[in-house]
Amino acid sequence: MDISKLLNAVEPIAATIESNHPTTWEELGQTLENPSSPSEADILAINRFLWRSYKPLTNSEPAEDTHEDKSEHREPERPKWNCNQIRVKIRKLLSTKEMTQTAFLDLLDIEPKEFREFMGLTGPIAGEDNSTYLGGTIFFDHYEKREKEKLKYMKPKDRKRKAVEQKEVKTKRSKDGAELLKRIEEVELPDMDDDGTVPVFDDCDEIRKKINYFLGEGMVTKAAFLRALGDVNSNSLRSFMNLRCGANSGASNVVYRTAYVFFEKKRVLEGKEKSVKRLANEDLQGPDGFPLDNSPNWHFIDKVLNGY
Repeated sequence: MDISKLLNAVEPIAATIESNHPTTWEELGQTLENPSSPSEADILAINRFLWRSYKPLTNSEPAEDTHEDKSEHREPERPKWNCNQIRVKIRKLLSTKEMTQTAFLDLLDIEPKEFREFMGLTGPIAGEDNSTYLGGTIFFDHYEKREKEKLKYMKPKDRKRKAVEQKEVKTKRSKDGAELLKRIEEVELPDMDDDGTVPVFDDCDEIRKKINYFLGEGMVTKAAFLRALGDVNSNSLRSFMNLRCGANSGASNVVYRTAYVFFEKKRVLEGKEKSVKRLANEDLQGPDGFPLDNSPNWHFIDKVLNGY
């Protein structure tokens, strides 16, 4: 039998089912004109029989499955956001002053220490086992659904007013961000060489934290930030940010050096003092700073920085 004819039958089967069609295999065999070489009429009869045999199963209790439960083999549902995205959302929420950090932690029942640990990590999977990630994912899922519900029940004029207000806030933030980038660019560092380089005294993990925090504030877009670094390629930033945690993970990446210069200028512009960690790095590394490559010295440096 040419099974392809069965599979390619074009007549709508459901529309041709009649009560006098065969309902058992025995009746079907008696109906066929030539079972060894079925005609088109035989093929249609087989199609009708198979359809009738299958259809009742959809309305009755499913047959007992002797195999393992298929649900056990389903792919686990992927989280809506990764760890970095949750960190960005948290920073944006707290920057709006809509909710204080204390209120946020109380609502999610998270210890401040655990929260600080999560926010200090970098990478899309760094912090997956931290309760801040789980709590944050649930919170923002409900938060966004609630905001959509609010818009749904708003009067058209109120919805329009809210959209205008949001646009004004976004425009002001964008304008403030552009002005900030311009002011940062104008800062001159005292120890900068003619080629624009300076000794680097923050390790790679610290730079990743600063980038995450800065972009999470929403003052500037990622594209604007890359331009401020000297038109750095977005692939370089993605590669640097996705590296595993480690003091030297990404030391040879152009983002490491250029972002350090950017944040050092920002620190000077804002008149902030050097952190205790920064001063310790200066004492440890000397005037040359951290290596800008993956040299063997990093193995020793990493051990010293992590206290073992």
